[in-house]
Order: sequence, then structure tokens, then C-alpha cells
Amino acid sequence: MKVSNETKIGALTVISVTLLIIGFNVLKGSNLFGSGRNLYVKYHDVQGLNVSSPVVVNGLLVGRVTGMQLSPHEPDMVIVKLNLSKNVRIPANSTASIYSPDLLSPKSIRIELGDAPQFLKNGDTLQSAAPSSLTGELTRQLSPLSQQLQHTLAEVDTVLLDVHALLSPTTRQNLQYSIASLKNTLAHLEEATAQTRQIMQQANAFVAGLTSQKDTLHAILANTQELTGQLAAIHWQQLSEQLNHSLNDLQQILDKINRGQGSLGALLNNPQLYHNLQQSTANLNRLLEDMRLNPQRYVHFSIFGSRQKIQPLAPDTVYLMPPTNSRP
Repeated sequence: MKVSNETKIGALTVISVTLLIIGFNVLKGSNLFGSGRNLYVKYHDVQGLNVSSPVVVNGLLVGRVTGMQLSPHEPDMVIVKLNLSKNVRIPANSTASIYSPDLLSPKSIRIELGDAPQFLKNGDTLQSAAPSSLTGELTRQLSPLSQQLQHTLAEVDTVLLDVHALLSPTTRQNLQYSIASLKNTLAHLEEATAQTRQIMQQANAFVAGLTSQKDTLHAILANTQELTGQLAAIHWQQLSEQLNHSLNDLQQILDKINRGQGSLGALLNNPQLYHNLQQSTANLNRLLEDMRLNPQRYVHFSIFGSRQKIQPLAPDTVYLMPPTNSRP
């Protein structure tokens, strides 16, 4: 079966109108899927309360305002209709007041639950309470804080009185000295901080200098590494053994010298040999002096055949070598 365009347009219009009505009722706070429970409250002034304004119990949303009208029997009263959830039970001595949650939120109704054993039924009238202004609401919320603040101030006053009683003139003077000492300490700390800042600047300059000389440092490190490798390549054990062997040989030579073995040992340990060597040196000096004074005794050479007179040597004549640095 083919549906005509007119039927489609009509169905769409009906659906749109239905959704519009449902949305309008939702915005008004109407309960579309259940009747709930209707209660009534009378006020002299609703103070800007609107239809669909929330109704709260202990901060929980339990319903909305569904209608407002002037009372036919009391022209100075406004009857406000409240639609609440069925599972919310309101004691008979409960009260409803108009309040503002904050500066920007609209007016709402707050129900203060009573302690009566009877509960209100559908269509009953709820007792109204004086509307609370924003100032009154702030006062109500700040009242516990004000009492606590007053209690705290009283305790602080008591503590200050006790402190004042404890602070004798000597204690006050000591406290002043302590404050002065603390001030002096802070001054020294500030000076130390300045010095530390200067040291850090010098350290930064040193690090910058090292950074500028990094190529040179790399070369030095490379040379050091190469030298370390060369030292590691040396056979230290073999060198140590050779050195120990040489020291042993030297010790043996010194032992022989001390025992008088060999020429050097005999010369150092035999006084007679030293005396004979000294005497031989003296005789050699006398021989050289005699050769200087009487050369004809050893060499016979003369053009005319004359003979020179032989000069005797003194018994204690010692030959002295002429200076080598004398001028010609």
C-alpha cells in the first residue's frame, strides 16, 4: 500500500506537535508519566517564584511548582501548587519556604521536614514559612561559622592573655635580643648568598673556559691515554727482575771490596798497599825532578863536549807540576 505525501506530512506534523507539547510540559515541570502527589502552599508574596521552579528537601530535588493563582477567598494570598514524587513522605507539621540558592539561580521552594507521625496526603495544604531573602539565607548559613569564629577569638584572647602574663620584662628583653640575633643571622645569610652567587658565576666562567678549550683537553686526554697504553705495554716484571739482578751484582761487588778482594778492595782495606803506592808516587816525583835538574845524567848530548856540573837533589824535594793555564 502506497502512502501519500499528504499522509506523511500530517503524521510528521502530529509527531512534531506531540514532541512540542511534551517538551513544554517537561520545561514546566509537569509529570508526564505519573500523577505524583499534589500539595498546596499559600504565600502573601511569591517573590518571583515561577512555574516549574524546583522543590527540594534537604537539597534533594523532589518535585516542581506546577501552578500559581490568587486565592478566591483570600485575595491577598497566592496559592502555589506543588507536584511531588509519590515515594516522598512529608510529615503534617512540615513547612515550605521560598529561597534563592545563590545570586544567579531562580527562586525555589525548600521543605523543612517536621517530626509529626502523620503524613500529608494528595491535595493537602502545606504550612508556609516566611520567605527567606538572600541576606537571611547567608545569615543562616554563616551563623554556625560566626559562632565558631567567636569561640575561636575567645580562645585566642585567652592565649594572648596567658602569653602576656608569661612574658616578663626579662623574657621580653631576651625575645628582643633573639629577634636582633635572627636579623643579624639573616644579614650574614644574605651575604653568604651573595658570595655563593659570585662563586657560581666564577664556576660558570671556569666551565665556559673549559668548554672553549675542549679541543686542547681532548688532545691532552688522547696523549695521556697513549702514554698509559705505552706504560701498560712495558714488561714491569721483567724490568723488576733485571733491576734486582743488577742490585745483587752490585751488592756482591761491594761485599768483595769490603772483604779486601780485588785491587780496589786491597787498596781500600790494606794500609801497607796504600803506603807503598804513596811512596812510589814520591819516588816518581823525585825522579822527574832529577831529570829536570840533571838531564845530562840521562841524555849525553853536547856540541862542544863540555860537561855540566851535576846538582844534588834535596832529600825532601817534591815535584810540582807547572800550571796548565799559564800564559806563554
